[in-house]
Amino acid sequence: MKGIHDYAPLEQLAIKQALFKALAADVDTKNPDNLRGYVSADIIDRYQQTGARSYDVRIDGLKVGTMSVTISKGKEGRTEQRFAVTDDGALDSWVRGEDSRLLWDAYMTSHRAEYAQWYLTQTGEMPDGCEMAETVIPAQPERVSGTSIRIDPAKVGRALGNNLPSAVAGLLGGGDE
Repeated sequence: MKGIHDYAPLEQLAIKQALFKALAADVDTKNPDNLRGYVSADIIDRYQQTGARSYDVRIDGLKVGTMSVTISKGKEGRTEQRFAVTDDGALDSWVRGEDSRLLWDAYMTSHRAEYAQWYLTQTGEMPDGCEMAETVIPAQPERVSGTSIRIDPAKVGRALGNNLPSAVAGLLGGGDE
């Protein structure tokens, strides 16, 4: 029986591309309804029940890799100072006043709040009708963002042994090439 390396490079590429296409649909991380999605959902459910994040992957008792729950880092809540218009009438009067009139002509009327904020950054003066307002940004707790799997192809090849055609075993590094 031929091993993968008994084929010409273009033939090897064709074989590997065909296998890749045939397997990709089952292992795509973006599809919750495929084999990867099913296994990931099970691993995430186990994590939520037990807190265990990493699991050995075994074939016929031989460890061939690990599958883990991935967690996004949480973020602390914080308070920031942000520019806010608190009195439209006062801001309109300020915009039409002598102090800002020269600069106002360079900016569009429909963007008076943005202009007032721009003026503050240019002059350091707070326009009438505006103030710095605190904005509370809530904490974001850690959350499950998915799973990761790390598999050693050679170990898979050894674990499956003679259960694989030699061409496939050669790809995994677990059989004669």
